[in-house]
Amino acid sequence: MSKLNLLSFHFSAVPTKPQRGKCRFAAVISALCVSAVVTLAWLPALSQAANWQQLPPIAEAIGGAEVSAEGLELVLPLVAEDGSSVPLAIKADAGLRITRLSVFATGNPTPEIAVFEFGPEIPALNLSTRIRLSDSQAVVAVAHTEDGRVLLAQRQVRVTTSGCIAPAKSDPSNEMNARLRVPAKWKAGAPQEIVTMISHPMITGLAEDAQGNTPEQRIIESFEITLNDRPVLRSKFFRSLAANPYLRFDAAPTEGGELKFKWVESSGRAVEETETITVS
Repeated sequence: MSKLNLLSFHFSAVPTKPQRGKCRFAAVISALCVSAVVTLAWLPALSQAANWQQLPPIAEAIGGAEVSAEGLELVLPLVAEDGSSVPLAIKADAGLRITRLSVFATGNPTPEIAVFEFGPEIPALNLSTRIRLSDSQAVVAVAHTEDGRVLLAQRQVRVTTSGCIAPAKSDPSNEMNARLRVPAKWKAGAPQEIVTMISHPMITGLAEDAQGNTPEQRIIESFEITLNDRPVLRSKFFRSLAANPYLRFDAAPTEGGELKFKWVESSGRAVEETETITVS
């Protein structure tokens, strides 16, 4: 039965009360209008998703290579109520060794979120962090494997409140305080979880403060982990990363020693922490 016949059926069922038919017809039109509004609200984000290839930072990350949509999983909420802190997780299929990972927010004023380089102590990619999204858009991850392949994953996120223009809340006395969760004992080659966070407002340079001024950008610009002075993880952060930069990932060291963690602010200010681990 077509929609038109269905409407005719409703009208003929109540011939003595034509007003009810009019109401039902109005309800159908109203529902169609609401559907159209919802669809239009997604159009900018869908356009961004279709045009990510045109963003120079993503093209540079791909480097002209053939891209595969298999092997990389990008986990984000379908709807983010607060765009200033959106949880993100990225995983690679078993057996794929990722050496470099770049993450982008296609609709942000600065599309780059972070770039990571992984040493052999991170044989399997399982990483989580928090990002900023200015509005509804596509988030894209580009990964390079040890054997030279390029993987790409993307996911659409609808944002209720913009995260890039929200004023940063900061307690200067608490800034640059680092927190770590690192297992003291490891079994060689067996992955365990490392969690890091540093207190920092990640001032974007886009939001006004309480006095109506726009402070200059001030962010954690780089983060590095070494084991016995060999790189385990190197990363470059951009202003699209959420305040109080947080990182959770799996590692599998094959030898013990000193794990050193270093965060560097765009001003040059730095913080270092050290954890001693044993491997059996």
